[in-house]
Amino acid sequence: MILAIALAVVSCDKTDDMSLSAEEKGAPVKESVAANSFEGVTPQIIPGSNNGGNRTCAEVGAHFMNDPEYFDLCLEKVDFGNFETGFPYGLDVTVNGYYLSFEMEDCIMIGEKFYKVGAVIVKGGSSANVYFYEDGVLSDSDLHAPVNASGKPAGISNVTFCLLECDVPPRIVIAFKSYLDNSDWACTTGGPGNIGFVAYYDFKPGNVGKIYLSAVGATPLAGDLTKPVGNIIVADIDNDGLWEVTVDNSDRTDLKFTDAYLFVGTLEEYNASYYTGFTNKTGVITPASSLTFDLPF
Repeated sequence: MILAIALAVVSCDKTDDMSLSAEEKGAPVKESVAANSFEGVTPQIIPGSNNGGNRTCAEVGAHFMNDPEYFDLCLEKVDFGNFETGFPYGLDVTVNGYYLSFEMEDCIMIGEKFYKVGAVIVKGGSSANVYFYEDGVLSDSDLHAPVNASGKPAGISNVTFCLLECDVPPRIVIAFKSYLDNSDWACTTGGPGNIGFVAYYDFKPGNVGKIYLSAVGATPLAGDLTKPVGNIIVADIDNDGLWEVTVDNSDRTDLKFTDAYLFVGTLEEYNASYYTGFTNKTGVITPASSLTFDLPF
């Protein structure tokens, strides 16, 4: 699904003469172009074709990297008045007086690709400060427009983000299946990508999800989401810096595990697997209420 970004462009009268609020008057005035941002990046005013100071991502790429096509995606500029709705989902932008902060929890998905911030163009008055992040970042704070004649940063009139594509690590997933001492079986299920009857969850610290009893007579075979057996949990139980996976029967203490199979790996590896080939397996064991698997990472 392609995420369409609609940016409303409105006229604004956000000039150098915008007065400070009472709170801002009591705050220390920050220096302009020489002032560093949170990431230690010194903003620069760069040359461009627009005498009004609006700079493009192509001009930023040409100036810093001698490549006008350096950025993988250039968002449209967002004018003052549209800051609350003008940026793509996952890119949180906050403007507090004359200063701007942005944050992403992770690389954001636009279209079918993932991106981080490579540059921010902060326009105010008749020029713009350019914050350039050569390796790309997910957050920064205290960005501002150039200083005006009053010695203070100009009010922010528009902002442009220039994005770099992220090298997204492979997706790690987890899946589990075990026979039980009543001759039934339990597994992770209800997720995407069923292998016969086993489905994967995303691998993440904490309570990853539930395992369920087999759904008798289901075609294709699957677990019954109305019959939870217990939890599958990822944690560093012994504090050795490596993960452990624990599976319990907390929802059905009358049932115990007798022969279990656990998969942890990339989604690509999972799609080429069958549960009997999962690398973590117990073999036939004395019936147990919980199982713990030590992972090598």
